[in-house]
Amino acid sequence: MDDHLDRFIAELGSSDGMARKRAREALVLAGRPAAPLLRHLLAGGDKRLRWEALKALAAIGDPGSLEDFVRFLDDPESDLRWLAATGLIRLGPRSVRPVLQALTDPKAPRGRLEMGRRVLSEFANDSEDLAHSLAPLMEVIGGNDQAVIAERAARALSDVDLAAASEPDAGASPPESGA
Repeated sequence: MDDHLDRFIAELGSSDGMARKRAREALVLAGRPAAPLLRHLLAGGDKRLRWEALKALAAIGDPGSLEDFVRFLDDPESDLRWLAATGLIRLGPRSVRPVLQALTDPKAPRGRLEMGRRVLSEFANDSEDLAHSLAPLMEVIGGNDQAVIAERAARALSDVDLAAASEPDAGASPPESGA
């Protein structure tokens, strides 16, 4: 299988768009075993390879790509930021905390703020509790006062951490009744 994965990785650099698409789809079908090879492409200088790798990783939904997706929220290329946000959304609620952490930087680039809003909006739509925690941030994230955005992101992060700490342990046994 490794030979096939290596071949598909090499085909992602093809000048033939259909060959790239077939290779990307094959890598997505391979799933998590392909993820480390795809993540390796993210460090390269070729934008097309980074795009192909991010698109495949977003479709795979590999948790090991979470930090890469957050890092790509700062990419100068808007289409790469969009794919990174798509990957974060695909990873589910585990993305909320790292995205909030990234938004606490008062010098966060506009692209990070825009894609952070996209990701957080997706999860806020699915959870009333999360929507409540994120509401103050969502009110200002489209604005220009980055200090206020960073402060509200930090507050939302704290709220999320408190909510997570107060949830009962799903693996704990129920208390025994005193009969």
